[in-house]
Amino acid sequence: MTSPEAAPSLPADQDGAAAEESAPGTTETMMRRDGFLPPDEAAEDLGCGKRWLLNGLNRHGFPHTRMGRAKWLSPEDRAEIRQLCRVPAEPAKIARLRKSQAKRKPAKSAA
Repeated sequence: MTSPEAAPSLPADQDGAAAEESAPGTTETMMRRDGFLPPDEAAEDLGCGKRWLLNGLNRHGFPHTRMGRAKWLSPEDRAEIRQLCRVPAEPAKIARLRKSQAKRKPAKSAA
């Protein structure tokens, strides 16, 4: 059992009130207010790697906002990237799968 002194101290308010005490205009306050994220946090939100996302921003035309050398992704940018990377269903493959599964199922006998 650990002593109370050894436990790490947590902010008094768990919903981020301690972070809002920082100076206005800091990156953290800006991200909360308007939803823009830097590439490393946007990659985590999208569920992809930071390098993959940066390659998409720099070489493949993924939508983003550039302020100087900084890149920012709005919620709309992230939604558009998700839409761009969506793989549509292939009806022919689905039909073949259903047909092969129907052959495998044994017919129920009425006894």
